Amino acid sequence: MYDQVPVYDVPQRNLVQRFFAQRWSAIIVEIALTIVITVAAGRAFEFFDPFDGEAARAAPAVNETGAEPFDVALEPVTQRALAHIQSREFAAAEAMYDLAIAVAPADEDHYGWRGYVNLQAGDYLDAQRDFRQVLELAPADYEAHNALCWAYGESGEFDTALAHCQEAMKAAQSLPEYGIALENRCWVQVEMGELDSAARDCLDVLEIFPDCQQEVCALAHYNLGRIMLAQGKEALALRQFNLAFDIGSVYPDMYLEIAEVYDTLGFEAAARASYDRYRSLAVGEA
Repeated sequence: MYDQVPVYDVPQRNLVQRFFAQRWSAIIVEIALTIVITVAAGRAFEFFDPFDGEAARAAPAVNETGAEPFDVALEPVTQRALAHIQSREFAAAEAMYDLAIAVAPADEDHYGWRGYVNLQAGDYLDAQRDFRQVLELAPADYEAHNALCWAYGESGEFDTALAHCQEAMKAAQSLPEYGIALENRCWVQVEMGELDSAARDCLDVLEIFPDCQQEVCALAHYNLGRIMLAQGKEALALRQFNLAFDIGSVYPDMYLEIAEVYDTLGFEAAARASYDRYRSLAVGEA
């Protein structure tokens, strides 16, 4: 659904907090690892077996279930991964987490972060795989269920998406977490055309977060705008889109749809501003 698993869907700890909590003493080692494992396309860390026959059978296997983890310090790897995420260099970030998983295949956090990277890159099937692996290791994980609600929604598997929305709401440890999962469910129901139930969910989100200037509320206003537009209530929809635009989001498609509405209604300057935000998020242009 959203380009960032919007703040709340980010696995466990806040990204910025995690990033600045790291120590940089091992940066030289990390740079060397980056040179070894970062390649131009997609998943840059692949394992090739240089042996044949008996030698191949004797060589230790390395896989994501991980019988033979590498003896590599993970701190510089995860530091660099977070730096790549900050720069929206998702292929490079994914390569870092590929290595982290090879080193520590039983650590669900690495799968969660790689799933987050895949969500941001629009690789929803890979994200589903990663977050399913998180649930294999931690079945009641709120972030994984919430992310799977989004990832399955994006791939059109709405029943599965709704099931994960429900599990995320059950796993929520606070009212804000519950509200965030509820907003995801609102979005899934909009995608399904279940407009009345979707509207109730998004209105409930705005009750949970009164006078809210957070992204979850921008997305609730955006989805309410979509509902009202589908019902032919253009003036009411425009108000909701204006609120969503003013609060702001890192979900690029929100700005693209708002730009289209502004353009249709003749608000050329507003359409251009919204499209510029879409472009900066979707393709990294200023």
